[in-house]
Amino acid sequence: MTYDGQYYGVPYCVETLGLFVNKDLTDVTEPATIEELVEAGQTSGADVVLSLPVGEAGDAYHMEPLYTSGGGYLFGTKSDGSLDATDVGVGGEGSIAAAEKIGGLGEQGVLTTSVTSDNAISLFTEGKAAYLISGPWALGDINTAGINFELSKIPGFEGMDDARPFAGVNAFYVAAAGANKAFAQTFVADVARDSTIAEAMYAINPLPPVQEDLASKLESSDANMVKFMDFAENADPMPAIPEMSAVWGPLGMAEANIVDGSEPESTMTSAGDEIRSTLGL
Repeated sequence: MTYDGQYYGVPYCVETLGLFVNKDLTDVTEPATIEELVEAGQTSGADVVLSLPVGEAGDAYHMEPLYTSGGGYLFGTKSDGSLDATDVGVGGEGSIAAAEKIGGLGEQGVLTTSVTSDNAISLFTEGKAAYLISGPWALGDINTAGINFELSKIPGFEGMDDARPFAGVNAFYVAAAGANKAFAQTFVADVARDSTIAEAMYAINPLPPVQEDLASKLESSDANMVKFMDFAENADPMPAIPEMSAVWGPLGMAEANIVDGSEPESTMTSAGDEIRSTLGL
């Protein structure tokens, strides 16, 4: 939680996406590629091969692992590793390759706009989907439903890049204009010192911890939550720049239209043009 070498907060948990597998529908619990996943899901006879939220307006967050596996990126990086908001990847060669792969999944019926953030998890908990891409927030409903499942990393397309979802980090900050900054700073220091506070919070709102000692405690009782911690290490930090607000809508809509049958290259190129226009590039 640093910027220009200055600490601004203390992280306490992470969020990212993983692949949930219904073991009563398929024994392919760790598909090496999306193609293997699709074949196993179709063989399973499940109503839904892959429950991944798309919706009519798109869902660029949940689509990110497929987009990155196809070669797409959102913003380039500068020599110091920071994001370059003038280098927009949407509409570029990699994003078009990803769009073609995503379009293929739409043609096969693997992806559909009828799966949304409202029903993606329930399709899995009702036993209708062989696979689900979702985050740690899905664990509660899945465990309650008693689904016999395995949690694995999201595979990429055969012969292409790894699937890299977004990683988000929840943290404590000290408000610059806070009335009790001294108390706040003491609290944040206590959070950073050990996992006592994070462990107490976990009991109320379970989320993948960043503290290794707490993760070790949870390994035997809540191994799936710890898996998400591991997945986050191979995920991309969500771009924390204002320009990201110009990306969500056009990219998500383009992906939804491509799933619905729109021509991949022109649709993704138009999305990139819209983003660049909004950013004044």
